[in-house]
Parts: sequence; C-alpha cells; structure tokens
Amino acid sequence: MEEVVQETVQETVQENTTASKPKKLTHEIFDWADSMLFVLVAVILVLTFAIRGTVVDGESMYPTLDDGHFLMLSPILPLNHNDIVVVYAHKLAANDGTGGYGKPIIKRVIGLPGDMIYIDRETGEVLHDITNDDGLFKVNTYVVPENHIFVLGDNRHFSMDSRHPDVGMIEYNYIIGKVLFRVTPFELFGAIK
Repeated sequence: MEEVVQETVQETVQENTTASKPKKLTHEIFDWADSMLFVLVAVILVLTFAIRGTVVDGESMYPTLDDGHFLMLSPILPLNHNDIVVVYAHKLAANDGTGGYGKPIIKRVIGLPGDMIYIDRETGEVLHDITNDDGLFKVNTYVVPENHIFVLGDNRHFSMDSRHPDVGMIEYNYIIGKVLFRVTPFELFGAIK
C-alpha cells in the first residue's frame, strides 16, 4: 500500500511540474513584454517632451557649429545669456510642415527680456559698454521686450538673426529648445561652448 501512495505522489508531482512549465513560460513572456512596453512609452515621452534632435542647416553659427552637425536640445530648460537655441523665425517661410511657425534657425542668445543690446554696425560685435558719444553713431541699439529674446549667429556677417526684420526679436512661444550637446560628427561629440 505504501508503494501505491508513493507512486501516486510521484505522478502528481510530475503532472504539476509539466503543467507549470508552459504557465511559467507564458508568464515570463508577458512580464518581458510589459517591461518593454514601459520602456517604449518612457522613451517616447522623453523624446517628445524632454529631448529632441535637430540638424544644423547653414553656416550662420560657424565656427561653433557647421552645416550638417546633429544636435540634441531640450524644450524645458531655462535660457541664459550665450545659450545656443533653436527657434522658429516666424516671418521666414518654411516648407517643412511646421504649421505656420516659420523656419527653424539655430542662434546664440544675446539678450533676455529687459536687456539693452549694443552692436557695432561695422564689425557685428556686441558691445557691453559705450564710453564715448562718438561710439553711439556706430552702433545699433536694441531693447529686448518682455517674453522675447534677442539672438545672433556666431558668423555675424553671414547670419540672418534678430538684427534682420524678417527674424527680429523671438517670442518665447517660438523657442523650440536649448541645445544640450552635439552628437555628430562623433569626433566633436559633447557639450558646445
């Protein structure tokens, strides 16, 4: 009788082990799929709201940035003087489906709301202090209004920026984002100064 009970227990253990293998495999597949779905949603949210990519088009930021460089930017970080930003120039036509926002351009923040900007007409140099009256005739003066920024390209003589009437001061709602770092070319990967 003891042998019959032992055989019955062994058969029951084998049946339970065999039946649990498919359940365990199915459970692991669902756990893996659930984890992958979570990661996919997290990546989509980050790429939609926290980080974006863009490609430099043109030479207006040369020598800092060159045509074709790939940049990562964030639309949620606060702006400071000398930050590089991507903005929509709403008066410039864009044929890229931006919905009337204008052409995206990459520039450096020179002025924040309330700043007074002096730019030498001949050199394009930003002046921080004008010490003599003769200097006033050689400069253009700009006052940055509330909710706007003043941007310039680093290649001052070949840049369409806030000095140009088709760009002008950039309203905050036209700022796409602050550049975080350069991705390509790979030998220049990293933060941009």
